[in-house]
Amino acid sequence: MKELLKQLSELSAPTGGEEEVAEYLAREFRKSGFDVRRDTLGNVIAKKGKGKKVMVVAHMDEICMAVMGITKEGFIKFTKIGGIYDGILGSSRVVLHAKGRKITGIIGMKPPHLMKEEESKKMQESDAMYVDVGAKDKKAVEEMGIRPGTLISFASKFEELNHDKVVGKAFDNRAGCAILVELAHEIKNPGCELYLVGSVREETGLWGAGVSAFGIQPDLAIATDVSFASGSPDVSEDTVPVHFNGGPSLGVIEAGGRGLMMTKKLIEWIEHLAKRKKIKMQFDVIDRGATDASRMQYLREGLLTASICVPSRYIHSQNEMISLSDLEETKDLIREIILNFDDYE
Repeated sequence: MKELLKQLSELSAPTGGEEEVAEYLAREFRKSGFDVRRDTLGNVIAKKGKGKKVMVVAHMDEICMAVMGITKEGFIKFTKIGGIYDGILGSSRVVLHAKGRKITGIIGMKPPHLMKEEESKKMQESDAMYVDVGAKDKKAVEEMGIRPGTLISFASKFEELNHDKVVGKAFDNRAGCAILVELAHEIKNPGCELYLVGSVREETGLWGAGVSAFGIQPDLAIATDVSFASGSPDVSEDTVPVHFNGGPSLGVIEAGGRGLMMTKKLIEWIEHLAKRKKIKMQFDVIDRGATDASRMQYLREGLLTASICVPSRYIHSQNEMISLSDLEETKDLIREIILNFDDYE
């Protein structure tokens, strides 16, 4: 799955501009014999088989920014879209998605040499930053097709590290998108009415998954995403019991109980299935943050919902890290749930 993840990671899909990834998924789903459609919001919905309805969703969008205004000197002021920490922004290379073209820029900030001592002790905030595309003035920027609302995404390359680790942008949630593609290729006869959904606008409110699940009305909805991993000096196992190479994490509680709370019966059924199929699995409770599962569970009369995630470090940055073995095992667990769901009572 390494090459697949690389291809997906290096595509651009800022929230509200998911077309590149949507087209990629739709093409791969059709190759595997799925009926594919796009809904009004832009979700990619692939369908195959008959029986109980099982829906697996992975959001296509990534954290991003958008142009707010342009100074007369040609510098671009922006707003953040999604949960971006200001500390990762300064000097980042970005891509502006202008009409018909992509334009490289740099997020500018005051050099430390020019800061007063009290300034140097504080993190620069995003409203003091700007994007520099090398333009001479406002008119030059506008002639590039850049205007208020133009989306801005990070520009980072995929790299393989040591001990099964890879790093790249937007593993949140191209890891899940890669799982969808592999499931489509592997599952010839799902034994159910299987829906694979690439959802939009997760980073700003889980909107795409909510809309698609409302229409599909699945008997089981699974969100696959990334979760936090411990093991680094700043994240202890006491608060994050999930670690690399331990397999997928089952998100039994999200957003401190304000989001998804998986049912005991489903948790135990998945745990038993994983043991039977010799797939490693971990349990996760998230105090802050949520996946698409947190919206899907509370639709209509309520949906049977699970969150199954790939452990990750440095989430919501330009360089996120996962283990390829965890990615494979997450896919394997979801595949077995799909193929065995007819036995769930």
